[in-house]
Amino acid sequence: MTETADILLVDDDVLIQLMVEDVVTQMGHRFHCAADGEQARAALKRQRFDLVILDRRLPDTDGLLLAQTIQAEARAPFIVLSSLSASHDQLLGLGLGALDYICKPVEPALLRARIAKHIDAPREAHEDRVVTVGKAVQLNTQTRRLSVGGRTEVLSPAESRLLVHLIHTLDRPSDRLEISKAICGREWVYGDRTADVLVSRLRRRLAGSEVEIVTVHGLGYLLTAKPDA
Repeated sequence: MTETADILLVDDDVLIQLMVEDVVTQMGHRFHCAADGEQARAALKRQRFDLVILDRRLPDTDGLLLAQTIQAEARAPFIVLSSLSASHDQLLGLGLGALDYICKPVEPALLRARIAKHIDAPREAHEDRVVTVGKAVQLNTQTRRLSVGGRTEVLSPAESRLLVHLIHTLDRPSDRLEISKAICGREWVYGDRTADVLVSRLRRRLAGSEVEIVTVHGLGYLLTAKPDA
């Protein structure tokens, strides 16, 4: 049975507040609300939240600036709920650590599914797990720490999900449609470069190792290890 979670919404739109409250409480979780960045910071200092749902356009700040506080101080997982739906906005949010980027308007059923994806996962999914590729590349899927040789760095959630997906599909290429579903939970649309940009970032992270992401023209991206790995 799913444990009750504390979920904080940061949004000044009253209709959004009412809709999210209905969704969260119907799921059996506790709903908390902040209408601006100042209220959100105060709430985050008072208690720990299992999930923060964050709007971009707040009265006193950009939600992504607040996200940096969430990442650095509260260490609470967050998803973005915003009317800013351009690919570069979504990529920016995911790159700053968002677990998900949901575009407004959103149907309650879809929001419920997205929340469940991040809150109602089995407990074992939150345990530290280390996956290894080749001889010297390791990823802790919980902390998102990537070790490449003697170098360690923390991946963004989107980069981590991409690497895990490519590891799970080692025997075949993944196209933009498949990657978009795996990383963002949405269909790929023509002109969306999110997958390509994340692949480029991950290639830089893996630089100097025996593991690389190759482009299979017409088919997608494939994670490979050199023969001596």
